[in-house]
Order: sequence, then C-alpha cells, then structure tokens
Amino acid sequence: MNARAWVCTLVAAAVLCVGVSPVRAAEDTTGKVRIETMGVAAGLGYTWGQGVLEFRGQEYPFTVKGFSIVDVGVSRRVAKGEVYGLKNVEDFEGTFMAAIVAGTLGGGAGAAALKNQNEVDMVWTSTSQGLNFSLAHSGLSMKFTDEAKTRVMQSKKEREAQPAAAARETK
Repeated sequence: MNARAWVCTLVAAAVLCVGVSPVRAAEDTTGKVRIETMGVAAGLGYTWGQGVLEFRGQEYPFTVKGFSIVDVGVSRRVAKGEVYGLKNVEDFEGTFMAAIVAGTLGGGAGAAALKNQNEVDMVWTSTSQGLNFSLAHSGLSMKFTDEAKTRVMQSKKEREAQPAAAARETK
C-alpha cells in the first residue's frame, strides 16, 4: 500500500470513529489549521504544541495540550486539516475529543477526527517523526494565545457593530 492510500485509509478510520459527516464537511468548510505537537506515551500519553487557525482571512495562533489512551512512544507531529461548523471564531477554543490513528517508526503518518463542545469539527492528516503507535481516544485543549484573543475580541465587536450600522441605514 503506498503512502497516499495509507493516509486516506487513516482519515476514513478517524472520521468513522468520531462521526464527522463527510457530506457536512464538503458543504461548509469554514477554516484551516496547521498544528505542530510533541507527545510522549506509555499506555497513557501527553501531547503539547502550537497551531494556527485560518478563518475569514485572519490567523489565530493557539496552544495545544492533551492526553491520550492506548498510545505508546515519543513523536513529533505536524498536521494540516480543515475545520467545519465554525460560525464564530470564538467557538474554536475549547476541548476537542478526538479519535487518532497513527504509526511512526522513524517517519510515519496519521489522521484525526475531532469535535468540541461547540459542535465544531476538525479533520486532519499528519506526518510524524520518532517511534510511536497510536489508536487513541484523546482530549485536546485548544487555547488561543493572547495575540489571538485580541483578534477574537475585535472580530466579535465588528460582528456586533454590523447590525447596529444596518439599522441606522434603514431609518
């Protein structure tokens, strides 16, 4: 099986594990993510890292912290993916429950499907380095950096100002 077929199989498995609807995904893709993490595990694992959410022409940096079960090894992952159902940027921040499928022996590939408390879905594929095997359920906490929180507040103020401006124009 070539690498592309392997990654496609991993994505399909991860999507099925958390029930992200590919039909919904195709219809309302609303953002993109890039994430870099490090992880260590021996049955139970811990992951930390950083990422960037691209949404409506803005970039929002965030940190990642999480835990996993049924995970063994040490690895560095670089992931890229799409975010669905993100109506407002502030809905991204929170805890995502994830199904992750990955394998690394020197270099490897993986896939994940995630959903947070705001019904925001994320699907990504990743490349990794190290020694790791993961068929894990994970909880990943995504928190905006201070810089991103400032942008989130500006975005929220702009949205709130739009209806008021439209109301003044109709009078």
